[in-house]
Amino acid sequence: MTQATQRLKAMNLEDLPNGVSVLAVAVFRLSRTLRLAVSQIVSREEHIGLVAWRVLVGLNLVSDATQTELVDFTRTEQAQLSRVLKDMEARNLIRSDPAPGDRRSKIFSLTERGRAKHRILLPHVKQLTDILDEALTAEEREQFLSMCGRIAATSQKAGLNRNAKADRAGGLPAQNQMEVTK
Repeated sequence: MTQATQRLKAMNLEDLPNGVSVLAVAVFRLSRTLRLAVSQIVSREEHIGLVAWRVLVGLNLVSDATQTELVDFTRTEQAQLSRVLKDMEARNLIRSDPAPGDRRSKIFSLTERGRAKHRILLPHVKQLTDILDEALTAEEREQFLSMCGRIAATSQKAGLNRNAKADRAGGLPAQNQMEVTK
């Protein structure tokens, strides 16, 4: 007897299973696409990935920053950022100095080589961002940013509520387990 088996395939937004947010999936997909586009540009320079690019951008904006500030700015997990900072320092793109008053903390700043990498990559990233920004009219951009802000605020609020419920229940509520794995 032949038994039909269903195979996984790329999901269209119309085909999402019950309980999966169409908005969340669309935003995740857009985010991955945009990250990939920037990653492809910055990785043309040897040993520069998306997180290293974000560090270069941040340290170009300010003269120096703590690791905590860089975690917040880059929106990168502490462990991943720590590895990237060590690699960037080994490649002489950044330098670190002990933080005044707390020898355990470091203050990071760009080296001349790091500034040069930033100068090389910036026009290429700007070209991409200009093209992206032109995809929408000024009114559409304003509306899109407003919608993104509302979705982010709702997501954060819902996440805090779910985390509190999960903590009380001893784990993640079953209906939310799929969303976490997307």
